[in-house]
Amino acid sequence: MKLSLNNIRIMIKKEFALVMRDPKLRAIMIVPPILMSLVFGYAVNTDVTNVSFAVFDRDRTSLSRQFLQQFVASPYFQMYAYVDSPEQSLRLIEKGDIDFYLEIPNNFGKNLKIGKPVSLQVILDGTDSSRASVIQSYINALTLSYVQERFISTITIKVMQRLKSGISSGTIELIPRYWFNQDLKSINFYLPGVIAMLISLITIMLTAMSIVKEREAGTMEQIKVSPLKPNEYIIGKLVPFAIIAFVDIFIITAIAIFWFGIPFRGSFIFLLLCGAIYIISTLAIGLFISTVSSTQQQAMLSSFMFFVPAILLSGVIFPIYSMPLIFQLITYVNPMRYFVEIVRSVFLKGTGFTYLWQNMLILLIMGIGILRISVWQFGKRT
Repeated sequence: MKLSLNNIRIMIKKEFALVMRDPKLRAIMIVPPILMSLVFGYAVNTDVTNVSFAVFDRDRTSLSRQFLQQFVASPYFQMYAYVDSPEQSLRLIEKGDIDFYLEIPNNFGKNLKIGKPVSLQVILDGTDSSRASVIQSYINALTLSYVQERFISTITIKVMQRLKSGISSGTIELIPRYWFNQDLKSINFYLPGVIAMLISLITIMLTAMSIVKEREAGTMEQIKVSPLKPNEYIIGKLVPFAIIAFVDIFIITAIAIFWFGIPFRGSFIFLLLCGAIYIISTLAIGLFISTVSSTQQQAMLSSFMFFVPAILLSGVIFPIYSMPLIFQLITYVNPMRYFVEIVRSVFLKGTGFTYLWQNMLILLIMGIGILRISVWQFGKRT
């Protein structure tokens, strides 16, 4: 079927005029990208800081105070109180004043000096299981660090003694480094995923509501008797929303980089290319929703019915590897999953086509497939 570029151009121009004339659609274009970027940047933060704790020090020696100094000096912990009994600390946990309680036993320093095992009691508030797990890992790391320092100090004294005797020795030092997210900030992980979320929300909802709105207004009947072919109408209808999606990519990327300081190590052109491939899927889904909705309310509700599960099964918020196997398998038919992986890789790792071509190919195949089904369904409905 031969398409008329002039008809498509007129349709795109008319669609842009409609979008710009409608204050609700203008608001959907601009407000969600800025608002959700700020909300995710400030509110969605899983970093565990300001951990308050209480201590019951039965030993009260220089070594027990030295051990506690590890916690006091850490930027993650805040000493709330010294307590005189376990019951007092448990009441603090029940009130929510502290996250955990640490009890140092009698003979802590004495046993440490002679190399005997020492058991510390730590009681954590497990109401928030993920926070409790992270706090436990912090405590383990600090305790291990303290033990290593004492061990190295002891070994160093012995080595110095051996060196004085003319005997040389070597040491092993472990220096961990984190690539791509050196500070392990959760915002660096979450905020790039907002691009996928917002593009999906805006393109799906705007496309579905715009077509249904014309059907409600009765202009669809006028279009049927016009020289405009169905494919020209679909292209003219979808192109403006694709352009709006690109504008939103610019806005969110700028906020992420210049406002929140998220590292961007990849190619922005490559990100736009991947965005273009992903937008084919979201526009097609919006077109399909318009074919099964009779009113704008139905279109909005149907968009959210697709949008919410798509987010939950995309890895934007919850890691896919922690889901049950059946839901992990379902994520493979969710286009957002692949685009989220692409965006995060481009932002944090700086990877390009060499490593992401499989995601791009899957997105392209899914986009073309969904678009063909949607166009077929649209033809049946009209």
